[in-house]
Amino acid sequence: MSTNVVLFLTIGIVLFGIVLFSYFLGRKKQGIENWYVGGRSLPLYVQIGTQFATVMGGAVIVGLVGTAYSSGWSTLTYGLLTMIGFIPFLFMAKWLRNSEFETMPDIIKTIYGNHPVLSVLTILSTLIVPFGWMITQLVGFGKIFSTITGVDASLMVTIFAVISLAFVLPAGMTSVAWTDFIFGCAMAVGAIVAFFMAMDMGGGFQTIMTNTPNEISDFPSGLVGVGMGTVLFWVFGVMPGNLTNQQLYQRIFSADNSRNATISIGVTALLFALATFWSSTIGLTVRSLNPSLDNPENATGWFLTQTPSWFLIMFAVFIVATIMSTLSSAVQSVVVTITKDIYTNYVNPKVEEKKLVSVSRIVSVVVLALAVSLANFYPQALSWIVASFAYSVSALLVPILGGFILRDKNVLDHRAGIASIVMGIAGSGIAHFLGSDLYVLYGLIASMVGLIASYIVLSVANTSTKVKEN
Repeated sequence: MSTNVVLFLTIGIVLFGIVLFSYFLGRKKQGIENWYVGGRSLPLYVQIGTQFATVMGGAVIVGLVGTAYSSGWSTLTYGLLTMIGFIPFLFMAKWLRNSEFETMPDIIKTIYGNHPVLSVLTILSTLIVPFGWMITQLVGFGKIFSTITGVDASLMVTIFAVISLAFVLPAGMTSVAWTDFIFGCAMAVGAIVAFFMAMDMGGGFQTIMTNTPNEISDFPSGLVGVGMGTVLFWVFGVMPGNLTNQQLYQRIFSADNSRNATISIGVTALLFALATFWSSTIGLTVRSLNPSLDNPENATGWFLTQTPSWFLIMFAVFIVATIMSTLSSAVQSVVVTITKDIYTNYVNPKVEEKKLVSVSRIVSVVVLALAVSLANFYPQALSWIVASFAYSVSALLVPILGGFILRDKNVLDHRAGIASIVMGIAGSGIAHFLGSDLYVLYGLIASMVGLIASYIVLSVANTSTKVKEN
């Protein structure tokens, strides 16, 4: 029996078992609250599993391995910056969990008030990251499996997308979170075995470092092997990126209590940093063994073609677990925003719960079909993540963090939120159009100017009003 046949049979059996689990869980955990926020009852171990599974995915096992192949320890820099970016969550988690939010637009509405223009801007900005992540997972899966099986990447992307629906449709967040936990356990096992396999193939850590260019493998100079311009972009675009990633907010909302929500964030940050160390070692190993790959993002696929059949099959299950969990999470996040913040609020406010669940399932199919089209049109895994983070950060970082800090001042209203979001997007877009590599920085500065200027104007106006009243 050929390796491909055994590979697909193994993956099919594993996925079928988890799909059954997801189906029976969906029958038990019905209702829109389970679809949106997991019934707000996810235990700590499931929170950690689903948080970690969400931030992993195609970017880590394809994009960042490719970055390590071409730029060495820079991948670890990416991970450390991302870990630092989780810190504000540690201070916000209690408020976020106890405020009964369901989506990021709920946060903006609570801070700045309800206004249709602000709502539209927030919804569009919220959709950027999870939709970008959807495409990234599809691209990552297609690249790896086309390399190791010879099957056309576009076909693999389509098949994978159809399968992922089985993890979203039964119960939304509840089914996604629990299957994420299972996938997360598979990820941990697969990553550990892969690490030791890579070390053995490369002849040991010292040999691998000797066989790779000094400018990317030396430590600590290799941490900026990708170039200071890109590192600075990561500082302003990637480091705060998860603070505008609704998928992580939803997991905080879904926690069984605020204490566990905070703990899960801290653990996830550490695990992600470890995951990027793994990406670094795999990428550098492939570089030492084959320094002439045409596309660095093919490094993971090439690595697998050099391993024994048993390992390729086992690692393929790990890849499926990693990418499937992130994809299903991103689909669920996009669908919640569309159905709750657009359909329920503006199209059909009186919709019955049962119909809303049905609408959510239909929307899942539609958005995934669009993501498949874009993944096949522009198959660059890390580029989608970086771009989605950059524009989301430009639009939402300042309104969320600034609003959180100033939320008790009773000054901010929809005008401040609109000004901050519009100026952030405009600043980033104009700088990007003009060719700046740090366009996200200009977006953040513009967004901050918009919020601060609005705060000052509104404070003065409130003071004047109080003086007149007295």
